[in-house]
Amino acid sequence: MRKHRRIILGLVALGRITPAEAERLLAAGNTGREGLWIVIGLLMFTLLTQLDPRHVLPQLAHVAHALLPAFTQHHALALHLMGGM
Repeated sequence: MRKHRRIILGLVALGRITPAEAERLLAAGNTGREGLWIVIGLLMFTLLTQLDPRHVLPQLAHVAHALLPAFTQHHALALHLMGGM
């Protein structure tokens, strides 16, 4: 995307396209990416609603603890220092 942005800005600098045309081109490029994220989000939501939470939540907690060991250690230390709050 950065390369396309530089090309569009270069065309404006050369006077080949107007700033308004460049703005439309840049907006059109962003729309495709936003649409992709919306589709991905909807697919993830659909998949998560189909799963049984009694099986999924413990697995997600296990993955979170595996990915964030420093966070869990820090959290445990903070709880210990705060008196188990």
